[in-house]
Amino acid sequence: MKILVIGPGGVGGYFAYKLKKCGHYVSVIGSKGTVKKLKIKDVDKEEEIEFDDLIDKYDVVFITTKSYHLDNVIKKYKDFLENSIVVPILNGIGHFKKFKDFNYKKACIYILSNKENGIIHKKTPLFYLCLEDDETLREVFKKCDDLKIKFSENIDKDIWKKYLFISTFATLQSFYQKPTGWIMENKKDEVEKFLGEVIRIAKNEGIDLSDEKIKVIKQALNIPYNSKMSMQIDFEKGNKTEVDNLTGFLAEKSDFINKFYKELK
Repeated sequence: MKILVIGPGGVGGYFAYKLKKCGHYVSVIGSKGTVKKLKIKDVDKEEEIEFDDLIDKYDVVFITTKSYHLDNVIKKYKDFLENSIVVPILNGIGHFKKFKDFNYKKACIYILSNKENGIIHKKTPLFYLCLEDDETLREVFKKCDDLKIKFSENIDKDIWKKYLFISTFATLQSFYQKPTGWIMENKKDEVEKFLGEVIRIAKNEGIDLSDEKIKVIKQALNIPYNSKMSMQIDFEKGNKTEVDNLTGFLAEKSDFINKFYKELK
């Protein structure tokens, strides 16, 4: 199958690499145009991968940019999006409305990977991709035996489950400029209140996350103490952040969360 990946950062670069290894025709577009090669450090191995030339039409376009790039991406690459299945793989909830005019499928991904000095670093074996069920997407991953893929019967709930975790810790880590372990040691009450607010908001959106609070707390206690969300790293570097997508969406519906958002935006 012919696949285009837009946004070869830590997530998109690694994802494009794995799709190419699955035997597909894979082209990659970055901020400076077509990307022909990437170096991947995948936990315990290193490899350079070559991608394919850009063509006129693709079966599937995966978008793995930051949310603040979406408007420009949609405008610039509209011709590709109009003639393909579009799969945005971003953090958050609010961005899906930007794709209402396209044939899009929802997705979310769990992965610890980042891009440093042009090299994609996959730091743990974690890779778990949840996708809205679709025949074409099943074909894409048919030969990707080493990837953990779930074709979800309730993709909205799966996306909210990830959003529950990432919005809470991205916000609190960025606000306090501290990693996960410190947050759990020193701000557990705020973690629990933040989770409760997200669960309440999700319920108003028709999503029941009542069983997820304990799971998220256990997950946070089991990840490395110094783990940082990409939003905190962006704040530390003075880069543009995804605070509107990860915190602002919730801040409109919660006075408690809005207090953090006003300080971070």
